[in-house]
Amino acid sequence: MRRRLLYLTVTLFAAACLSGCQQKDPEPGDIAGYDEGEEYLSIWVHSIEDTEEGQAYKESVETFNEAYDGQYFADIEFVPRNDSGGGYSDKVNASVMAGGLPDVLTVDGPNISAYAANGIIQPLADLTEEEESEYLPSIIEQGTVNDDLYALGVMESSVGFYYNKDIIEEAGIEIPDADHPWTWSEFLDILEELKPIMGEKGGYPLDMTFPVGETSIYYYAPFVWSGGGELVSDDGLTVDGYFNSDQTKAAMEYFRTIVEKGYMSQAPIDNLFESGRAAFKFDGAWEVNTIYTSYPDINLGVAPYIVSDNWDGGTYTPTGSWHLPHPLKQRISKVLQSLSNG
Repeated sequence: MRRRLLYLTVTLFAAACLSGCQQKDPEPGDIAGYDEGEEYLSIWVHSIEDTEEGQAYKESVETFNEAYDGQYFADIEFVPRNDSGGGYSDKVNASVMAGGLPDVLTVDGPNISAYAANGIIQPLADLTEEEESEYLPSIIEQGTVNDDLYALGVMESSVGFYYNKDIIEEAGIEIPDADHPWTWSEFLDILEELKPIMGEKGGYPLDMTFPVGETSIYYYAPFVWSGGGELVSDDGLTVDGYFNSDQTKAAMEYFRTIVEKGYMSQAPIDNLFESGRAAFKFDGAWEVNTIYTSYPDINLGVAPYIVSDNWDGGTYTPTGSWHLPHPLKQRISKVLQSLSNG
């Protein structure tokens, strides 16, 4: 499988403070559970504490503190990140410039290389084969810069091509298997077949919006890749000849065709798929939980991603995850291992 590491992914890493660093440094007893003789570890995460994700981090830290009571004390701080990336990211960027980063923090995955190049993070200690086998290859790949592993992922994320089983059954459409996905041309025929059916339901065949920001690239880059295109050079420094290549332009024209033929709404419609008014939807892996918990009446299915008419038979999907690197300080390694396996 050929997998690509993309922009929605987020990394959890340990930061070596810049000169002039003024990170939080409380005294034993200042914080409940932090006792004399323990080494203090500060942690920032971009989640909200009351969310399931935030609670997972909190429980991992609590488990770590129980396991290493008397040796270390990890102190987690929740700094929410808004949809545009502000809030948390603003605080991290300001701390990078002025000093004051914590021992461990979350940051967007693509920034691993930049932080590594600027000496803000350092390579992890070498993993044994057994330790490395616990992680997906894509997690290892995203955390590796110039053959050095800087980060380990807590979880993995990708994108699904979801469908409403009841609608597809009503239309008499057969979902292909993974070895024979619909091509662009075949999918246009499917959408045309569904258009009158979905019109009667007050919807569209496809819930496929292009939100501002990183999400559109995360969802739809596989269209470019399956046609032999690229968004950027392998070293990440060149877009000319890549983003404007014939293969990439063909994918963009395909999206335009879907809009012009009325197979999707020109403006986003909230919960279009979830309300039963769309037969298909591209969304993150979290959509599964959204359907199961909030829209139990939707009979959810997952189909193979659509591929170019010039598809070479490969598998193309965006992947990414939360990561955990640390600097040269060996004291960080225990909390990173604990959180990544938590």
